[in-house]
Amino acid sequence: MTGRIEKAFRWICRGVDRIERLVLAVLVMGMVGLSAVQILLRNVWHTGLNWAEPLLGMALLWLTMLGALAATGLGRHLSIDLAAALLPRRVAVWTGRATSLFAAVVCGLLAWAAGRYVGFQREMDMSALLGWPVWKYYRIIPVAFWLMVARFSFRAFVPAAWLCYKIDEGLPGEGRTPT
Repeated sequence: MTGRIEKAFRWICRGVDRIERLVLAVLVMGMVGLSAVQILLRNVWHTGLNWAEPLLGMALLWLTMLGALAATGLGRHLSIDLAAALLPRRVAVWTGRATSLFAAVVCGLLAWAAGRYVGFQREMDMSALLGWPVWKYYRIIPVAFWLMVARFSFRAFVPAAWLCYKIDEGLPGEGRTPT
């Protein structure tokens, strides 16, 4: 039974990773395309899309939050892992789990604060971007942090063998060859 659960968990992890990569690639391509159109319009026809810069700013926010979420899922987030280098492996594993749990708590606090920020934006801001109130675009911040809470919690409580990628492992599409 545990083998089936592990297999399902890894299948879900890989599927989520593929979806994240697709969304990030589409977002980057859209940003590059819109930027190119805006540059062309400004330099050739001396006009432009007045909504392009604010939309690109929001797209950058979304790209940042979704990229951080993807890095968290792959275990490639920023970290200082001195314990793994200095402590015995068994102790380092438990230290890593405690660190992941601590990161989950911190991300939970950030998600709560970001939710309050979005609430304040909702009350105060009357501006709109492409027909939507701007505060709706900011909802990516608390959502991404709550998803990071889930990911760090998985790293803290799920058996290490279940995780899709180890930090030292090459990912598909990175051009690494097995040694």
